[in-house]
Amino acid sequence: MKFIEVLRAKLKTLIDERAAAIAAMDAATATATAENRSDLNDTETVAFDTARSRIAALDGTDDNPGEIAEVEARIAELEGIEARARKAADVPFNVNTGGTKDDPYDIDLRSALRDPATLADISERAKRAVEQARDLTDEQRGRVDGLMRSRANRHGALERHIIATGRPEYRSAFAKVTTQATPLLRSEEMAALEEVRALNITTDASGGFLMPFTLDPTVILNNDGAVNPMRELATVKTVVTDAWQGITSTGVTAAYGAESAVVADGTPTLAQPVVNIEKAHAFVPFTMEAEDDLVGLSQDATVMFGDAKMRLEATKFTLGAGHGSNEPNGIITALVAASKIRTSATTDTYAVADVYATQELVPARYRANGKWMMALAVINLTRKFGSALGHTFLADLAAGQPPLLLGQGLYENSAMDGVINTSAENYIAVYGDFAGYHIHDRIGLSIELVPHLLDTSTGRPTGERGWYARWRNGGNLVDTNALRVLNVT
Repeated sequence: MKFIEVLRAKLKTLIDERAAAIAAMDAATATATAENRSDLNDTETVAFDTARSRIAALDGTDDNPGEIAEVEARIAELEGIEARARKAADVPFNVNTGGTKDDPYDIDLRSALRDPATLADISERAKRAVEQARDLTDEQRGRVDGLMRSRANRHGALERHIIATGRPEYRSAFAKVTTQATPLLRSEEMAALEEVRALNITTDASGGFLMPFTLDPTVILNNDGAVNPMRELATVKTVVTDAWQGITSTGVTAAYGAESAVVADGTPTLAQPVVNIEKAHAFVPFTMEAEDDLVGLSQDATVMFGDAKMRLEATKFTLGAGHGSNEPNGIITALVAASKIRTSATTDTYAVADVYATQELVPARYRANGKWMMALAVINLTRKFGSALGHTFLADLAAGQPPLLLGQGLYENSAMDGVINTSAENYIAVYGDFAGYHIHDRIGLSIELVPHLLDTSTGRPTGERGWYARWRNGGNLVDTNALRVLNVT
């Protein structure tokens, strides 16, 4: 028996088990329904909750696939492998490439079915497209591969994005529409542009052209460097919606008790944090004379907009004013709003005791994965504690990458306060588990050409064009208990 048949048998068993659990829920409520009771007795409640829990484990959620979805995915993968093997047997060998004529882009995504075999085929095609892309470094390939395997990409949106924007026809069309006011497009280039629009994988419903995935900073950039470690430390997800809503709790309270004693109410306090997806944009003007000399536009655009994206996020993931201001909710902003603040022991003075006090204020469950974040100037002030007071700070801060503070990583964030101003709030250090801060990205950066810039006083052309780029992401502190900020005031 093939392994795929074993999986199909298991899938049938799980589906039957789900049907049995539904029947058990109906049986648990049957007597209460007959007696017109709105509450279940203890026996009925246990039976109902047991069945419901089993159904939840089988079905899963969008972020956490259940047992049925996992088996279905494995079956789909094996079916895709078998289909490709059958196809490859009929495809002649290509002496020029050392492989087959099977082109990863040889598929019409608009008519592609959503069945498991087709989805597996699209996934495999996307992987080959990434492997064949000459523009990507190994690090960037690893980044894209990780995004494809993430649970946030469960429905294969990224794979379609890769195939649609990676086509040679689309790349050629993109270069034309972003440099020429009246581009002359071949029929296949027009078709490639129309496919991207039809798939609705752009960041906006109208206007703009998605950057090819090999150039897209939202896809290939790993992190923003040492001065902005937020992406390295935070929880980063890829989303396809305009907002993400989760659930956090303070935790269930447990207690020991005597035999047959009534259990205490350990109901946790629940919260529903939201990460809103905001629009970010940038504009780059250039002269028509410069246009004549533009070589490697795509690479230049990647560098320019990638740098702009990095610098913007460095500030806004730290100090952003939140959804009401069309910005991410920065980590400092969120901590202050939630009153998760440690105030310095002495006015306008940063002292060694403040470091220990900030660490102690974070609950124990978060300290195991605790990290520190400061501006460089504050890091250097902290170093002085070691040399002046004989603490271990000096040795720790000179060791490792990143350096250590009280045995845990210390990261530089240039957006944070680096100067202690008198009679003012100075949020100079954050400590805790930064996984409590979420960064959610919508894949895709779109660019459109503004063919003529006009003088503001005369309304006449200036001989300049411009690139307008936009992308979308958001950030928010999902678990406010995970971190504390030190305020020297």
